Amino acid sequence: MYKIIALLISMLAIIFVWVNYTSATVGFVYNPITNAAEYLSLKNHRVNFVASNIDSDLEKFFKYLSSRGVKFVVGPSMSADGKKVLPYLRKYDIFALSPTISSTELLKSGYIYSLTPSNTTIVSSFREYLKKFECSNLLLVLDNSNREYSDEFKHLLNYFPGDFVYYQELSSIKNVPVEKYDTAVLTTVEKDSFEIIKFLRTKNTNIKIFATEASFSKEFLKLGGLFLQGVYFLVPKVYSTEGVELSLIDNWVDFIQKHRFLTTQQFRRFINTHIVKVGDKYVYFTEEGVKEELKLYVVQDGKFKEVQ
Repeated sequence: MYKIIALLISMLAIIFVWVNYTSATVGFVYNPITNAAEYLSLKNHRVNFVASNIDSDLEKFFKYLSSRGVKFVVGPSMSADGKKVLPYLRKYDIFALSPTISSTELLKSGYIYSLTPSNTTIVSSFREYLKKFECSNLLLVLDNSNREYSDEFKHLLNYFPGDFVYYQELSSIKNVPVEKYDTAVLTTVEKDSFEIIKFLRTKNTNIKIFATEASFSKEFLKLGGLFLQGVYFLVPKVYSTEGVELSLIDNWVDFIQKHRFLTTQQFRRFINTHIVKVGDKYVYFTEEGVKEELKLYVVQDGKFKEVQ
């Protein structure tokens, strides 16, 4: 009798340890060109990260996660990287909890959940603000390395006269007649955006510049906050000085700490039927992603200021 009781206790202990390990262990997929890798060194969280560079052997990485019962990866941040991991998410029934993926197609896949609204929502918001700023000739400078994200911004050209150019390096835009545009929208990351803004303002001091969450971070301001005076950003409301990407990664980690999901089906039912608290805000998800209002920020005195 005592042996049976001891065996039951041992089995329960093993199950308890396994449940806590699998529910508190998550993958972490990052791209070195974004700030996501920095998050790993910021704090000692109550989750166990198994990290991988997006350029590593993804088959091996996801197979390892699956063998350990891991159901979630935090990241990636870029839509182009989301397209890379999607086949493995489907194959191994793992969900990606991304801070900033906004490709409408990827969010509709049912395997990628993001705290950034879909491009359908983002582009619509940009359209409304560009109307308010009386945009009459629009230049889109699109990130060539993240076309899954950038290409959806071309829809703005259905509403405003203008053109687009893909950015790889400064030579990509050296022949653009900047002086004929009154407004530019950039979808590039921090360092690229900084170089583009310098170039645009050298050619046209009056051009209005809008950027996305791809370069909204403290790292962007460090590149030259005062020089960047007057640059606008349309992004989800941010409660952290770390910027959008790191702030939203932290929101997902906080969410994982507070909830335990043994299966992906359990997570999907919960996320699709509840208003979810992440960080300091409440959000809800639809088939096309999270529903959240975007806020307009402007760089003033080397800082991001919300435009009221």
